[in-house]
Amino acid sequence: MASRIEPSRMGKEITLSPVELGSQMAKKVKINLASGNPDPKVMPINEIKDAYNQVIQEYGFKSLIYPGAGGQEDLIYNVNKFFLPMLGLNKKDDDMTVITSGAQHAMELVSKYFLEYDPIGVENPTFVETFNALKLRSSINFPFDVMNDGIDTASLRTVLEITRIKLLYVIPNCHNPAGVNMSLEKRKEIAELAHEYDFVIIEDDPYRPIAGEVPPPIKSFDSYGNVIYLGSFSKILAPGLRVGFALGEKKTMEKVSLLEQLDFSTSTINQYVVSRLLKTGVVKSLSEKMSSHYRKKMNVMIDALNEEGLTSFNRPSCGFFLLLDLHKDSWSVFKKAIERGLSFVPAKPFFLKGGENMARLSVTNVEEDKIREGISILKESVN
Repeated sequence: MASRIEPSRMGKEITLSPVELGSQMAKKVKINLASGNPDPKVMPINEIKDAYNQVIQEYGFKSLIYPGAGGQEDLIYNVNKFFLPMLGLNKKDDDMTVITSGAQHAMELVSKYFLEYDPIGVENPTFVETFNALKLRSSINFPFDVMNDGIDTASLRTVLEITRIKLLYVIPNCHNPAGVNMSLEKRKEIAELAHEYDFVIIEDDPYRPIAGEVPPPIKSFDSYGNVIYLGSFSKILAPGLRVGFALGEKKTMEKVSLLEQLDFSTSTINQYVVSRLLKTGVVKSLSEKMSSHYRKKMNVMIDALNEEGLTSFNRPSCGFFLLLDLHKDSWSVFKKAIERGLSFVPAKPFFLKGGENMARLSVTNVEEDKIREGISILKESVN
């Protein structure tokens, strides 16, 4: 007998994400173009194993106790030492880094801090999993189209002139799912708009360590504390480590660190392990070669799509994903593809408007020959 107790608004609105659905179905098929995991062949398994042994030898029980609010100090130090120069940022006295259980956790904490049924702005399309944390706590969501050079700032400015938003969520590098990079000019422009119209920018940047040459972060143009930068080790090391970070104005991040204490989800030993991998240069070494690894695989996918006549896509700048217009309802194509042994992600849920015919394709969990075979199956499923 089912309970008659009503769930909260969040409980009613939360639904299965298309990414999770695609991943579940991928277990039943031979070719997985749905995955958001990094390529297993380049995960530094041996280095991670060695780091665990070294951490336990050096720190003993200290690596297995509570980390404290905001994260383990050794990791915070090494995150700042490694990432701030990469980002072109100088550590300011009024900035603070908080360690989180991946960038997704950081998004949840920041949305808890800022949002209580407030209006927000978001790219269209956007990454549905992180957007859900914002959507469940916002009142109105304004979508701004993603162009070849990032968010449509003209539309953003038009909306800002007539109404207020509390927060703008953007993915500037290797956009998920669109694959594009935001231009330098637009990064500067939205940083200026955030100050002029008094809203917060959440800059979600988990792909930077594997992106290669990209413009400086929006955070580097933030002179007034309006930008919170989110980073992650999921794409460069392994997502199962669940280690990310948030960098922002100190008075905000102190509160975010207290919210992090409410769930204590960020593993102490994993923080020590990531810190060790930063110190020993493993992260730097991987970062120097990952962009070319994924670019090579993406080029294989692009060539295969062109050969099959599936040409309605923007060439991805970097990262894992390509967004393809199937010119047919993507869910119907998805069902046919699953029957033929292929999984991808129907991308309609990534869009606040439109997107019914869009598919997100990933290059991470497949060999090059399987990429070609998968695209051939996709073509058959569209016909």
